[in-house]
Amino acid sequence: MLIVTVGSRGDVAPYTGLAARLRAAGHAVTIATHRPFETLVTGTGCAFHALPGDPQTLLNAAALSVRAVPEIVRYLDRLAAALADAARPGVDVLVAGSATAPLVGRLGARLGVPVLGAYLQPAHPTRAFPPPITAARTFGGLGNRVAAHVVRTVLDGFSAPAARAHLGGSHRPPDAVYYGFSPAVLPPPPDWHPDLRVVGYWWPEPPVDWRPPASLVEFLAAGDPPVYVGLGSLGDGPRARRFAALAVQELRRHGFRVVAQGPAPADEGVLPLGDVPHARLFPHVAAVVHHGGAGTTAAALRAGVPVVPVPIQADQHLWARRSVQLGVAPGALRLRSATANRLVDAVRAAIGDPQYRANTARLAAVLAAEDGAGAVLEGIDRLAR
Repeated sequence: MLIVTVGSRGDVAPYTGLAARLRAAGHAVTIATHRPFETLVTGTGCAFHALPGDPQTLLNAAALSVRAVPEIVRYLDRLAAALADAARPGVDVLVAGSATAPLVGRLGARLGVPVLGAYLQPAHPTRAFPPPITAARTFGGLGNRVAAHVVRTVLDGFSAPAARAHLGGSHRPPDAVYYGFSPAVLPPPPDWHPDLRVVGYWWPEPPVDWRPPASLVEFLAAGDPPVYVGLGSLGDGPRARRFAALAVQELRRHGFRVVAQGPAPADEGVLPLGDVPHARLFPHVAAVVHHGGAGTTAAALRAGVPVVPVPIQADQHLWARRSVQLGVAPGALRLRSATANRLVDAVRAAIGDPQYRANTARLAAVLAAEDGAGAVLEGIDRLAR
């Protein structure tokens, strides 16, 4: 079984949990993704196949939108060539993330094997909301559907030349599609086909040998639960870095202890963190200030911790809005207009109003009862018969 995904760490980590479940059921699984995520994959016991491209460069290009089209098209050509090499004889089922589905569909047609779409963000047209890549609130019911068809046509057009050149075959949609988020967080829209299954999260598999660093254990034991501040892979941009630094500074000035993703100022009330599994950290924090990514949102909800989303682009705005609508966030702050005072007020509300934690606790109980990976396992077994 070959799982193909590209993008940020958040676009890769959920597939480690899915792969672990498949392996436990007796399947041989390889995850094909970017080289910087090799340890993330192999640390969970899964086989790894390298795909081209630096994820941060790709994310920066995507953020530039139309100006980045030539770079994206060139990358898709390299990706298609790499996929032709990755899928050697012996692959029985292909699993594609939404970004790789057009290429993987052609590969499946060429190899004569089934393709399962395993998507982390909504990718099918609906009147309920616009395509997440647009970061828009709404274009109206009809406009939302039209926009989604336009986005799909454009993205398929980007990949078509590379697919024809390296993979051959014909364009083929996945044989089945599963969405790896909870219907309690985002219910399937009523105009989606019943075959588009929203089954629950695929929780990232922690590295088998991971242990919390002593500095983290000591910091958590030394005082009140801290506030987590982290803006994900896109937090490397200059505006996001400035905001994260300001957030840490202002939260400290108002008496909050902070654990910060990446570098942070020297302060006894601040702990800078490297790579720490959210599932191990978030149960010990008071609130999560984050970029609104699907994976970080899910991890905070799973831990029953209120959030303050600061979305930067694409589907982050969708998850931020849902967090507010679900009553687990007092509001979402737009990065371009966020101020220190607004951030501190939001964190105070998230921690001080018990309703936010009560809402997240109720949602956490629902998520704990779901088995998203099990649903995909059943679907793959049906396809492989």
